Amino acid sequence: MKRKTIVGDNMRRLREKSGLTQEELALKSGLSQGYINQLESGKRRYTQKSLELIAGALSVPVIELFRGEETQHATRVSEKTGRYEGKRSSRKELLSLLKELPDHVVEHYLTLLKLEKEMRKKRR
Repeated sequence: MKRKTIVGDNMRRLREKSGLTQEELALKSGLSQGYINQLESGKRRYTQKSLELIAGALSVPVIELFRGEETQHATRVSEKTGRYEGKRSSRKELLSLLKELPDHVVEHYLTLLKLEKEMRKKRR
């Protein structure tokens, strides 16, 4: 997958997986159908706000719009195995991983987690 169109390709894949047309996604997100079309085709650049609206309309975290094919497969595998792990061991593992990362990377993930939390609150 080309980096330039990964967001558009993921938007299309997730939209089709949800059984939505571009027009339906536009209505759910509050954006225009033409804008959705241009994002999916890579003809237009996205904004943080537009990605938040689209992700909300698709009921997915914003990060899903940036995942490559290999990351999507790894996520599916980790989701299957994650059910069997206890929360306590997952938290320990997460803290251990965070300690090993540079501060700017930790800040990046913290921002993503906060966005995810906000998105989940809005869906309720």
